[in-house]
Amino acid sequence: MPHHPVILFLDYDGVLHPVGGAAAVLPGASRPGRYLVRLPLLEELLREPGMEQVGIVISSTWRVAYKLVQLRDQFAPDLRGRVVGVTPQLNRFATRHPRHEEIMAWLADHAEVRAWVAVDDDVRGFPEAQAHLVATDSRTGLTSRDIDVLRDALRARLAPG
Repeated sequence: MPHHPVILFLDYDGVLHPVGGAAAVLPGASRPGRYLVRLPLLEELLREPGMEQVGIVISSTWRVAYKLVQLRDQFAPDLRGRVVGVTPQLNRFATRHPRHEEIMAWLADHAEVRAWVAVDDDVRGFPEAQAHLVATDSRTGLTSRDIDVLRDALRARLAPG
């Protein structure tokens, strides 16, 4: 796995597209229907100077239905190599915050990661006042305003020191 000192934990539903789109058909389909319509916004951010150190781990429930290679293939070819994994699906959680617990489990196995940010529409999956979370509105998915917040959060974690 390439070294990515900062990881972006990425949800799909409510982030890469508004919640409630038509059923996805991943194999052989490139961004069908209303699915993944916000992915180009995220890809544009990840191509900005300095962002090449950011790796992506899929924290979406899509990781249960699809293999990593299928999820990776939804990204533009130049960014696919930065999708480095998926969070584990845990049967029992130590707290009421399942998404956070899955992220913590993944991080426990990846000591090389020095910082992280999650982008998710379900704040209930995280402890209150979670400094690592960029929350989106599930009705719209990722917006330009969310990208600005995400950019600032990633840059703060990429900064030396």
